[in-house]
Amino acid sequence: MSLARLLQPSSWEKLNKKLREKIDRPRFAGFFTTKDERGMRLVVGKEGMLAFYWLVDESDGVIADAKFQAYGPPILIAIGEIACELFIRKNYIQASRITTDLLGGQVHDAFAFLNQAISAIDRAVQQCRDIPFSESHDATPIEYDFGNVPGGIPGWETFPPEQKQKIIEEVIDKEIRPYIELDAGGVQVVAIKELEVLIAYEGACTTCHSSTGSTLSAIQNILQARVFPHLTVSAT
Repeated sequence: MSLARLLQPSSWEKLNKKLREKIDRPRFAGFFTTKDERGMRLVVGKEGMLAFYWLVDESDGVIADAKFQAYGPPILIAIGEIACELFIRKNYIQASRITTDLLGGQVHDAFAFLNQAISAIDRAVQQCRDIPFSESHDATPIEYDFGNVPGGIPGWETFPPEQKQKIIEEVIDKEIRPYIELDAGGVQVVAIKELEVLIAYEGACTTCHSSTGSTLSAIQNILQARVFPHLTVSAT
């Protein structure tokens, strides 16, 4: 397939600015060799036109570094970038919980490539099954770029309660809950009291130290950016 065909306008124009930047300037494109192991395990997961390379700490199963190689349309590069961003500082069990929905939140009409990514991740995970991993994690599973986000919804504070609830639920469902699930946890909205959102954690998040620290802060930052800048978030 020619480069001109890969970059034809009909495909390129469907991509948003953030995805185009990932394709133009990929940070994780490349591969590791045994010379790069640095005392860690080199893991390679390949499927179709996509391959992931991990350097995994054998003491706790954490993916210290990740790269990818992609041979195909530009969207495959974007998928590789998104996946590698998720891998870093996660352990292989968390990586195994990555879904097509999580990878495809910014990608449309790419189901076959998303499935390739999930299969490649699974192949990598299988090579780590003998490595011990920690059941608890102090770092938040939420990775979020606050460099270019909307400043909330104008007039949100005047909306009726049921509309406020619906908006917050939609943001949590799309931008927060999938990441919480990487730690086998969950989050539910308990109540909205004026400018305070009260949430309850479920699953592994109920015993995770970060749930009252970095994760709670990340949830609050996302809701402030997406919904209303003066919202606060508390956990029951």
